[in-house]
Amino acid sequence: MTSMLKRTIVGSVLIVLVGCLFWLDWWLEQSSMPALSFGAGGVSIVLRGLPLAVLVMLLVSAGYLELSRLSAGVGVSISRFSGMVCAIMVGTLPFWRQTLSGGGPASLPYVVLAAALLILFADQIIHHGTDGAIRRVGVGLLAICYLGVCGAVILDIRMQFGVHAFVLFLLVVKATDIGAYFTGSAIGRHKMSPRLSPGKSWEGLIGGLIFAAVVAIGFVSVMEQWGSGWRIGFAAAACFAVVVGLFGQVADLCESTLKRDAGLKDAGTSAGPFGGVLDMLDSPLLSAPVAYIILSLL
Repeated sequence: MTSMLKRTIVGSVLIVLVGCLFWLDWWLEQSSMPALSFGAGGVSIVLRGLPLAVLVMLLVSAGYLELSRLSAGVGVSISRFSGMVCAIMVGTLPFWRQTLSGGGPASLPYVVLAAALLILFADQIIHHGTDGAIRRVGVGLLAICYLGVCGAVILDIRMQFGVHAFVLFLLVVKATDIGAYFTGSAIGRHKMSPRLSPGKSWEGLIGGLIFAAVVAIGFVSVMEQWGSGWRIGFAAAACFAVVVGLFGQVADLCESTLKRDAGLKDAGTSAGPFGGVLDMLDSPLLSAPVAYIILSLL
């Protein structure tokens, strides 16, 4: 089976699964059940955003293990438990904040991040003392920021702007990847960064951004015809696609920097022909802050 066929099959299955997850998340938001209560004590589980929060938790966990593998490639061993717990704690914070009155204090994200750093220091002191302290704590904090903070921004796009904006964001990022791949394979001649990503070309980038703009306009048009009540202008959607798609490609190069330093082609093998989870998440992770800012302005 060719690599292209494997990518097509795995990609199609993933699209169906993720589509079902998005539908479930939207259905729960539209339902009359904001939460499920258990027992006489009235313990509740908030449903809004729950499916995506669970997905973020799973992906952050898998991504953390792959990042620990990359760090081991450069001789730095990081905690696979305390660091992962911290990354999950930070990454799912936008979901848990809705259970607090008024979303909790404005300083809550900083407090949680500071607590995560304290846990990293405690783990270092208890298990390793002073040996490699700067490297372990530094790489651990990189993992928490890269996966936890950026993962939280992705989840916050859904919590703040709704499922439609969240789907638009992911469509734009992945459409850029797909468009760049096929355009670059067909007519790519001028390499963007041969040292970091030999397969990326300027022609592929342009093709990817054009395809992302078309997909964004198509999605907005479908939402209008569907009568979802959510819309942005076609021009705004195209601009959003180009800017976010561009930063998504830069984000891909950032992850390539880590892989090349570790001497690895892929971060892992869990995603089959697509490599590892980090290889699939790299574009959304670092383009999410840009998408959040633009959506706030729109």
